[in-house]
Amino acid sequence: MGRGARLLALVRPYSLLFVAGLAATVVASVLDGFTFVLLIPFLRALFGRGVLPAQGGSGVELLLDRLVGPLLRAGEPAVALRNVVVVLLVALILKNAAAYAAAQLSVGIQEGVVRDLRVRLFRHLGTLPLGLFQRIRAGQLVTRVISDTDQVKTAVSAALAALLKNAVMIVVYVAILFGLSWRLTFLALLLAPALLLVIRPLVRRLRRRSRELAADRGELTSLVSDMVGSIKLIRAYVAEAYETARFEALAERFRRRVLRAQRYSSLTSPVSEVFAGLMTMLILWVGTRLVLTDPGALRPEVLVAFLAVALRLVSPIKSVANFPTILAGALASSERVFEILDLPPAEADTPGETAAPGFTDRIAYRGVTFAYPGEAEVLHDVELEVGRGQVAAIVGPSGAGKTTLVDLLPRFYDPTGGAILLDGVPLTRYTRRSLRALMGIVSQEAVLLNDSVLANIAYGRGDFTLDHVRAAAQAANADEFISRLPDGYGTVLGERGTRLSGGQRQRIAVARALLRDPPILILDEATSALDPESERLVQQAIDRLMEHRTVFVIAHRLATVRHADFIVVLDDGRVVEQGPHHALYDAGGLYRRLYDLQFRD
Repeated sequence: MGRGARLLALVRPYSLLFVAGLAATVVASVLDGFTFVLLIPFLRALFGRGVLPAQGGSGVELLLDRLVGPLLRAGEPAVALRNVVVVLLVALILKNAAAYAAAQLSVGIQEGVVRDLRVRLFRHLGTLPLGLFQRIRAGQLVTRVISDTDQVKTAVSAALAALLKNAVMIVVYVAILFGLSWRLTFLALLLAPALLLVIRPLVRRLRRRSRELAADRGELTSLVSDMVGSIKLIRAYVAEAYETARFEALAERFRRRVLRAQRYSSLTSPVSEVFAGLMTMLILWVGTRLVLTDPGALRPEVLVAFLAVALRLVSPIKSVANFPTILAGALASSERVFEILDLPPAEADTPGETAAPGFTDRIAYRGVTFAYPGEAEVLHDVELEVGRGQVAAIVGPSGAGKTTLVDLLPRFYDPTGGAILLDGVPLTRYTRRSLRALMGIVSQEAVLLNDSVLANIAYGRGDFTLDHVRAAAQAANADEFISRLPDGYGTVLGERGTRLSGGQRQRIAVARALLRDPPILILDEATSALDPESERLVQQAIDRLMEHRTVFVIAHRLATVRHADFIVVLDDGRVVEQGPHHALYDAGGLYRRLYDLQFRD
């Protein structure tokens, strides 16, 4: 499906509004043309020649006579002139009422389409592979959801509001012009295709420039987003001037590209206006000769009305001529939006997947191999079995594949070889949503939102009361410091929870996991970045969280995992040792070397 067809498909839910808007546009255009046709009886009455010709006349005059002839012929010339003015005023009011209705309907369609597209794009982002968010800068994604979708509205606006409205006006005006003088109208239509030949090269260049502008706009957004998120780093390294120079260079490149695009965009309006002016002069010259040489073919008042309608036609012709220019920028943005929408989802449920019934026995890794797309294998033939209620510690050097190993459990990724079994059933038989409902995850970097403490602990759920949240916070050693916050559980934590210390953020994360009471728990270096006192409080909370649960613990500090039921030692993606602390230590392998490196003093 082409880009234009995909854009029009977005309008399908608004078909009734579209039809109503088109009908209002037709009414407004017909009434607009009617007001100009009323110039004929107005001029005739003004110069004492009667309101309408007694016989003959153009097709438009005959139609006008049939519609409002009795009203315009009534009484003295002064009364007839007054009637013309009254009819003109009524037509003007009705025309503007219809135009207003058409504009409001058009805005309703545009904003509805943009809302639908933004929601669709936002929802789709939530289903894409995690690797995408590592490859594409956050600012680029924000730009596509906010700015590029707004540019798509321009395309819808141009296609539905401007293009159709002006196309209807052109059809109505051309029909009126034919009714006034077919000779002059035929002359104007012969010249019209020449305008398209002049505009087309400008549009091709503008489309290319618009794609570059859309990409640069995303880079500007990304740079600002990075700066806001890294402000402490920037100040710590006195890099304000460096970041300002980067932004200034990018802003200057964006400025130059805007200027280049405007060279072509700004040309379409004057080119079409000059063309329309030349066409009007030609019509005036030919029409005047007809009036002077053959008064029966064209009377002066008809020529004046013809020129008035022809001049009125200039505006919609300019808009239609500018339509490709407007559309070029909108299509460039739509390409960026559809580029994301066309990415295959990684989170979609596939046929045959069912909801996980629960967890009763054990989790087993059977010959599990994994590689990120386009990269070497991270895990190699992993064999691992963890029974219900056991605590399994995952240790090993940096880059050994520890986090990847546990990321396969909630199906953030699926194994590229082998299988992970939940009570003997491969995880790929179950939906991701049902699996994740069985798991609680506390990572090294606690992710908090710019929302209240209550909303952060009860994140994603609306069925927890304040009492439930407070009980979880108490078990996580968090209730005391939360109560000291300005608004308690209603305190907004700021961007990424920056109002809290690292230990406080981790205790909020532990409370979040406790509240859901999951049977399976994943702890990814949850205390590695904390000071001793914060670590003690968080570890106490984690010990409560671990009770009666199956736990996978990733830890660099080996002292925290000595009491695990068994320890799994990874090296270069392979399980090289398994067993309890004392057995692994006595074996003198990699675990012993890692342990002695930490505690040799």
